[in-house]
Amino acid sequence: MLSKRTFLLPLACLISLAPLGAKAAPEWADPDYPEIDYGGTYGMLASENGFKEMMGWWAYGDSGAAYSNIDSLKSAANKSLLMREHDHTRFEAECTDGKLAFVVTHASGMGKGPSAFAVTDSGDIEVVYSFDGGEAHKAAWPDLFEGRSTGLRQDQAYRFMKALEKADDVVLRMHSSDGSPLELNFALAGAEEAFAPVLEACGYQ
Repeated sequence: MLSKRTFLLPLACLISLAPLGAKAAPEWADPDYPEIDYGGTYGMLASENGFKEMMGWWAYGDSGAAYSNIDSLKSAANKSLLMREHDHTRFEAECTDGKLAFVVTHASGMGKGPSAFAVTDSGDIEVVYSFDGGEAHKAAWPDLFEGRSTGLRQDQAYRFMKALEKADDVVLRMHSSDGSPLELNFALAGAEEAFAPVLEACGYQ
């Protein structure tokens, strides 16, 4: 017959059951997304060492004070490509003094390869994008700065952002100025939370 006594494991044994090498999440980690690893150098870069608030894969902040000619610059920048693949391509929503934009900026070549997108004769940058592996959408986005950045403004930016909010990921297929293909895959968790203050600042809901 089994004893009814309760057997308690010694505290030392319980401690030994904890996963080896487990590290506490950094202060800038978003507790709502425990599946995202914010640790390491690229997690630190993503949050600008905690200066920007992380919302899922997005870093939100107001950087207007950094520019003498801008009163308010609220931005939500996607950091999934940086944190997962160490790619510095910028993919972000911005409200600059009440004007909304969604911008993609070519990663710096750092002395190797091109530092700009391919620009068509009409001054556009061709983009093919798809949400969650679905239908491909072909678009021509305007060249915003010497082929280095492209994107959408105002209502077009708003509609694209609302589509991002509903998806888990988006893939952009583009070309660099030397003709080499680019496939940029951004995870989108946290988009709705990160976009909310940006849209509000620009008068969108």
